[in-house]
Amino acid sequence: MIIENNPATSQDISDIFSEIDYRPLRADNGLDGIELVCEEAPDLIVLNPSITDINGGSVYKLLKDNPKNAGIPILICVTNGRDMFRFWGMKPQPEQNVIKFKTKSDFKENVEKALKLLEGQVISSKFQLHSEHFKKVLVRLVGAYQSYDSLSSEEAKDILNEILEKITTMLSSELGSLMLIDETAQELVIKASKGLTEDVVTKTRIKVGRGISGWVAKAGNPLLIRNIETDERFSRQNSKRYYTSSLLSAPIRVKNRVIGVINVNNKSTREPFTEYDLSLLTILTNEMSIAIESSHWQKELEEANARIEKLKVSKQILTDIARSLDDELYGLTISQEVSSIIYSRLDYKEIIDAILEIIERSVDCHLCGLLFVDEEKKAGVIVEVKYPATQEEIDNFKLKVIETFNRLTGGRLLPEQVSVDRTNGGNLIDSSAENRNILSSFQAQLLLAGEKPIGMLAVTNSFPNAFSSEDLRIFSIISRHSSIAINNTLLHKKITELSITDGLTGLYVYRYFNDALDKEIIRSARYKQPFGLIMIDLDSFKRINDSYGHPQGDEVLKEVAQIFKKICREADIVARYGGEEFTIILPETDLEGAFVLADRIRMVIKNYAFGTKENVINLTASLGVASYPDTAVSKLDLIKHVDRALYMAKAEGRNKTCRAVKEITDEVQ
Repeated sequence: MIIENNPATSQDISDIFSEIDYRPLRADNGLDGIELVCEEAPDLIVLNPSITDINGGSVYKLLKDNPKNAGIPILICVTNGRDMFRFWGMKPQPEQNVIKFKTKSDFKENVEKALKLLEGQVISSKFQLHSEHFKKVLVRLVGAYQSYDSLSSEEAKDILNEILEKITTMLSSELGSLMLIDETAQELVIKASKGLTEDVVTKTRIKVGRGISGWVAKAGNPLLIRNIETDERFSRQNSKRYYTSSLLSAPIRVKNRVIGVINVNNKSTREPFTEYDLSLLTILTNEMSIAIESSHWQKELEEANARIEKLKVSKQILTDIARSLDDELYGLTISQEVSSIIYSRLDYKEIIDAILEIIERSVDCHLCGLLFVDEEKKAGVIVEVKYPATQEEIDNFKLKVIETFNRLTGGRLLPEQVSVDRTNGGNLIDSSAENRNILSSFQAQLLLAGEKPIGMLAVTNSFPNAFSSEDLRIFSIISRHSSIAINNTLLHKKITELSITDGLTGLYVYRYFNDALDKEIIRSARYKQPFGLIMIDLDSFKRINDSYGHPQGDEVLKEVAQIFKKICREADIVARYGGEEFTIILPETDLEGAFVLADRIRMVIKNYAFGTKENVINLTASLGVASYPDTAVSKLDLIKHVDRALYMAKAEGRNKTCRAVKEITDEVQ
């Protein structure tokens, strides 16, 4: 959305954004701009603060005060620096939200830099908006499925096309297909499409197990193909349709059975797909799977209720049949309860606590626990203590869980690598009955993402043979749906991390550092604690790129990032500031402590052998150090002082660490 009252300037800005695959909307005054933003919910707003009908600051404030628009990034275009913010009575905005320009070429160059910095915000805003629309379409899909008991009806077909349109829009894709399995022929058939001709849609039938779609349908795992030209599973038919070399494909599952596949190709930006895109597609197909499966549960619930009512009316009702039907109804109710967790909670710990609480209510166990293992091989066991137990019994339960997980997966988790936590503070006792064995009855179920183990659920009881067949059936139902819930949470976590971490180094991006610095200033002021700030610049890094090539330069940056991670604490925030510049926030660290750490980093980099044994690359770094509140108390002053300290280190011949010098200004006096 472009809010600009000068028609020529508005057209110039519109042309620039059209060139980089945005669809510009234009308003020539502030009031129309606000109204259009509320109606269209754009991904980005470009605001000229000098618009004539209403103060630019008022437009900015009205947009940000509305919860519906608050998350949409705003680019403010100025020619007179940042004095306008003081004129509005506002604090200066973060640097990446202000575009300074004097000519059209200036604007184009600076807007591309700003968009790069705002990329994570734009993606996050776009994802949240489309996700809400997507869920509304899924509700209609459930209704159509319940009415016709099939996804092949005309009504369902229209909704599937709408679902595919939403998915391809969220992934900025111009080609897509939603294929369902013909169970009789064991073939995939296109039921919804985007960008494909009618002839291709009607004639395409792919055997399960053949080609990429067939492989995904058979394996049941989502797939990112980085190069469809060289992948042997891709036949490359109708190749003129494709202008990018990567493709995404993800399965649609119902009750652990693959019923179809969604394929996505041709990014509008002409860029290849990434792990971020694959995670997003997997979340969307998971939500679609859950929606379809929930319609199964709803129908079965209604049928089970109807059968119970019919039997109750009959004078010849049999007690065992009634109990059997009640058990069936209970199992379906548990399925729906776990499914509701998937939609209502995204926090990892909350989901685990909710799952364990359902097990504790549904299965007669002494302890129940969930072992989780993330991609970085960090692991933990969270335990729900139903009846009083000792710490020793909890520790023995943890060991049994780890041993079982290793046996079922071939893993090598060690007890010292696995943390243990309890959901509730009570029910812990100093001693238990003599000869009681908390592990007399023990059952466990792996949690899988496709075929990959992501954790395990376990229950135990001090009585032998304590678990009935009904307990085990309910436990199995909870485990199956918990896999989806936890996998979705991990994918959401991964998407968040991808939007705030640098793809090359794995460090935080500038945007995250900027937000973290704001929060650390507020936290330190509240608790009256200092924090340190280090700015690092790799000396003469251009020489490495020129002499050894950019790929080798990238490897050096990765190694430098690993040095930071090894030296810094877990609470420290390490970010790539830009290019070969880095910054570190050190909570609860004064100026002297920050200087000691900074100089240690300098020495490690100086003595580190970068490159290879045959071709060692020597590197040094210059570092500036500042602290709150010793050096400065505002964010802008803190960054200004640490930057000056870095400049001093460079001026003194590089490979130096310099402390910031606090200036006595009129304002401070």
